[in-house]
Amino acid sequence: MANQHLIEYDCYFLQALNEKYGSSTARFRTIAMHHIGAIGIVVISPYASKFYHIRLAQAGCGYAKSSLKGGVGVRMAYHSEGGNGSYENESEISVAVVHLSAYEGEAYYRTRNDDILTIMRAMDFGDGYGLIKPRGHVFVLGDLNYRTRVDEEGMKKLLAMSDESSSNGGESAYELNLKFDELTNGMRKGDIFLGFQEAKIEFQPTYKFVHNTAIYNWKRSPSWCDRILYQATYEGADRNTLRELNKGEGEAKDPSLPHVSKYHYIDSLMGSDHRPVYLWITVPISPPEPIISSAGYLQIIGTESIELIRAEEEVELENMDVRNTLLSGPTSIYLKPTKYDFLIQNIVRPSSDSIIGYGLWFSTTRKGRLTLLAILLVLWFLRLWY
Repeated sequence: MANQHLIEYDCYFLQALNEKYGSSTARFRTIAMHHIGAIGIVVISPYASKFYHIRLAQAGCGYAKSSLKGGVGVRMAYHSEGGNGSYENESEISVAVVHLSAYEGEAYYRTRNDDILTIMRAMDFGDGYGLIKPRGHVFVLGDLNYRTRVDEEGMKKLLAMSDESSSNGGESAYELNLKFDELTNGMRKGDIFLGFQEAKIEFQPTYKFVHNTAIYNWKRSPSWCDRILYQATYEGADRNTLRELNKGEGEAKDPSLPHVSKYHYIDSLMGSDHRPVYLWITVPISPPEPIISSAGYLQIIGTESIELIRAEEEVELENMDVRNTLLSGPTSIYLKPTKYDFLIQNIVRPSSDSIIGYGLWFSTTRKGRLTLLAILLVLWFLRLWY
């Protein structure tokens, strides 16, 4: 059922893109399509011949290790000359769409942090690596479900963002995100997504809306649940440099660095309690510096080590090279697929999915309830017979 829905969405996307942007020389085509549970990814490009070595992966981390939560990924090689040219014109891109655990509070925040590491590690693309691989660009997007932590005054400011006539006390969406958002502050402290960056958030929270309206549901603190992150350990650029490039003003001065033209949400799609977000980014051919060691451990390198010291505010060092030296090196976080991951993803997860799926089918559908009734009647007659 989910696969059929994904195919229908793919057809709709192709039709819309080709009608608006397609030409006789550049027709949009589907490069890859994959799903796990209700989490899906579709990769479309007008230059399909420039992509090859397509690999798919998935990882579940829901209840009982099911696919109710988790992620799905695509890894693909890109060559600017369509596979005919020098190695310098080749790059590899890994994209993961994830859906993490919901709810507010410290325990759920830590669960999300643990789950994203599980997804990054357990996604087995068949090349010996999980989601993060040396010499490759990495993107993570989807309903990450990180929430805001606010007091009563902060709640009022966030709720007021749905009313353009209201004032937030002079604080912008960017300032409110820095102050209240779990993910933004978790990245600054080094709790999660080491080596990753997010474009500057200048849009209002994307959750939780009353369906078919632009009004927030006051039962939840408005949050930026829907996010797009990318590995940003590019040589010669710390996060401050990348933030300057991420303002979307003008062209990137350095072609070896990514340049974000737009990062926003789509306010016209009101069919859900979320608003989808999109990222328009120019990615260089040269990949970022590796954040996974040859042994498979996540490693800290210069760009994020400066931020970690600043966030902790433990020391003040004027020499940037010294700061980088202090925090460079591997961590204890292992990010290559393990035998345990293979067992969970190939045996436990399918079993959990079947139990949950049939349970929902028997209890929520007319055909399922009739089937269950027939089974119970057969068992009752057999009991009487014997």
